[in-house]
Amino acid sequence: MVTQRVKLIAVGDIFLRTRNNKYPFENIKETLKNKDILFGNLETVLSSKGKAAEKAVLLYSSPKNAKHLKSADFDVLNIANNHIFDLGIEGFSNTLDVLYQNDLTYIGANNKPGKNYVILERKGIKFGFLGYTQGGFSLPEKGIRINKIEAIDIIKDIEYINPQCEFVIISLHWGTENVFYPSPKQINLAHKLIDAGATVILGHHPHVIQGIERYKTGLIAYSLGNFQFDPKLSYSETNKSIILCLNFDRKKIESYEIISVMIDKDFLPGVAEGKLKDKVSDFITKISQSLDDGHLTERWWFEEIAGEYLSSNMKSWIIRIKKYGIRHFFQCIKWLISPFTIRCYMGFLSRKLKGRQVKNDQKPY
Repeated sequence: MVTQRVKLIAVGDIFLRTRNNKYPFENIKETLKNKDILFGNLETVLSSKGKAAEKAVLLYSSPKNAKHLKSADFDVLNIANNHIFDLGIEGFSNTLDVLYQNDLTYIGANNKPGKNYVILERKGIKFGFLGYTQGGFSLPEKGIRINKIEAIDIIKDIEYINPQCEFVIISLHWGTENVFYPSPKQINLAHKLIDAGATVILGHHPHVIQGIERYKTGLIAYSLGNFQFDPKLSYSETNKSIILCLNFDRKKIESYEIISVMIDKDFLPGVAEGKLKDKVSDFITKISQSLDDGHLTERWWFEEIAGEYLSSNMKSWIIRIKKYGIRHFFQCIKWLISPFTIRCYMGFLSRKLKGRQVKNDQKPY
């Protein structure tokens, strides 16, 4: 008897805008075809209307660009992220309408009562998908729900759908932008969710790749990074990324592999070759080892992320203050004295005092 196997391909952040109006997946379409399930994080609103949020970076794309997702044959899209409300309620509702009209399945948010998950069956094997973001919220009076990362609620959802499927896949929009390591709190949460019955956790939001961990019978990809995206929009210095390919039999993750990706000047992803492929692969191995060797403590993590976090957020605040005025100045002051930011000051000073003893892992390529 031949064992049935299902291949899940997972990619990172998708913007759907390109330079020169090119097809976003032109350079990667053959790779994406080799799948049973294709998953991606839709990091944009699909609307040309709506009230713009007061943010440094707004992500929205023409509703017509949904056809590119359809053409690439995406099976599941996460929309629980920090940009889904960039054009307000109207933009959010338009996005859901466009996805529905194009028969594109999504998780993580909704504007109608009903189930909070998606189950797909391939070759007789069922996969349950759940999506959450660290900035989620609900507007019950308007029927809007954007799933928030709360351990208790996620575990309840896992327990609810587990009897209905063989594998539970969770998308988490979390972490700190442009840093290559998840926090100890993220690691603890990921382990809790695997212990509760999740099989795979797919991370998004940092816009750069982070490590991959095999934990018990599960797998955690802490961040898949950008996929089809303009790295400059996220203040990212790297245009390198990965595709995660997971192979399942009926009982377990049989194997997984990483495909190295390079995003070109038109924001199109393509498979990296040669030395570049090896560099990305070696870097993934390096940062993944940090998850197992015990030195990823809270103190070490704050030392590692402090400089990037403080710098990128100040850039964002300066843009917002210039665009929106005094109210954002006072919000910036509040941020400057927040507990998390204060811990970053301490981490930054600690790293400086250690001098050359702390290796700079923020420049991998």
